[in-house]
Amino acid sequence: MDLSHLEHTSAEGRLARTKIVATIGPASENCVGELIDAGMRTARINFSHGLPDEHRRRVDNIRAVALERGVGIGILADIQGPKLRLGTFAGGKRELKVNEKLVLVEGDGESKEGQALLNFPGFSSAICEGHKVFLADGQCELKVEKVVGGEATARVIRGGWIGDRKGVHLPDTELAIRLPTPKDVADIALAREMEVDMIGVSFVGTAADLRAVRKMAPQPLIVAKIERSAALVNLAEILEETDGIMVARGDLGVEAPLEKLPLIQKDLIDQALMAGKFTITATEMLESMVSAARPTRAEVADVSNAVLDGTDAVMLSAETAVGAYPVRAVLAMQEIALAMEDSARYARATRVAFRHAEPSFSNGTALAAVQAAKALEIKRIICFTETGTTARQVSRFRPKAEVIALTPHRRTFQAMSVMGHVRPVLFERRDNLETMLTDGSRVLVDRGICSLGEQVVMVAGVPPGIARTTNVMKLHHIGEVSSLY
Repeated sequence: MDLSHLEHTSAEGRLARTKIVATIGPASENCVGELIDAGMRTARINFSHGLPDEHRRRVDNIRAVALERGVGIGILADIQGPKLRLGTFAGGKRELKVNEKLVLVEGDGESKEGQALLNFPGFSSAICEGHKVFLADGQCELKVEKVVGGEATARVIRGGWIGDRKGVHLPDTELAIRLPTPKDVADIALAREMEVDMIGVSFVGTAADLRAVRKMAPQPLIVAKIERSAALVNLAEILEETDGIMVARGDLGVEAPLEKLPLIQKDLIDQALMAGKFTITATEMLESMVSAARPTRAEVADVSNAVLDGTDAVMLSAETAVGAYPVRAVLAMQEIALAMEDSARYARATRVAFRHAEPSFSNGTALAAVQAAKALEIKRIICFTETGTTARQVSRFRPKAEVIALTPHRRTFQAMSVMGHVRPVLFERRDNLETMLTDGSRVLVDRGICSLGEQVVMVAGVPPGIARTTNVMKLHHIGEVSSLY
């Protein structure tokens, strides 16, 4: 089957190497092509909103538009997870004042005067005196003073408005959260039916949460959303199990001290890079563009810092799902990322070293390729990959050289859309390494990616077609007859 029409072309040379994830919703489902042209490379479907038929329609449309444009677009299905929420209130909202007492009760429906219902069974047996409670996604802070008969009485420390179904956070309370929830199970089945490329797992606490999801969906890449204090504590085991992480700063900024969030973000990205996992930085990156045509200066600085931190991707949520300027938001993010990547500060940013915890041939070959490209000022590293692992191992070193990843698998091609510094190309596998290098060079020239005579570093595995066997690094002139002997 001829796959040559599905590729990243040379016209995309000025796209940022930091990838852009955009959420597709009512505001953007009819302008997917424009989002792709602006720089979107991964489309997020938020399963917390919308019906199955809406998700199917959007996924079908994304695939059709991507095929028409000849670009590989990864699709991330973001499942809801066990979100703790308030019940409802008379009039839809109520104001809490400092030192006011509020009784927290398990249940759903409309709260009585002086109480708030929480939809999570078992919270009253887990919460204790002295525990903090955040309501309305952190707008109000309470402290539990006593727990009697399944009811927790809390005093308001920071007042404000709370409303129907707003989020609840209990950072000090160890809840028996089970993943996946019944809704998640149904959504994972739908995601498999639609053959999405990635599944975002919300409110991860342990590696066991991820294993449960992977058992139900073994093919998509797993993205662990880091938004709970428990995930920070168990980060090492989570990184062992996941393919990538999302720094989900909304809920994380409630569970962790807000002033420490920038340092937590940097540490999460560093640790993920060291582990060879990709990172997506998310939440309110260009929030003002939900209604404004340009971002604030603080938002520009926020996106810039994430790029300088070394994140693989930056994400837009409401900005593209329901915002007034979805295409402009992607363009703004693209321009910010390009400016940072062209800067001297980005070039001298500290990068990860060899991962001694995994002294494999693959990691050694990836490091050698990056070092050779740097020493010889080579502009492109060509990877032949079955699963995307080789490209990910090279990209974690954030080389100055562009990583061109050739794969015979459409799913791998689409999934690599979220990896920073990686440019995926579909290329049918050859029977031996010499033919693969020669034909790969020809394809890269034909598609305008490389020029004849150009020096490149090529990374591959022997024998071809076997996953995770990267063991060959070759300095190569494009167009020369390839021989390893």
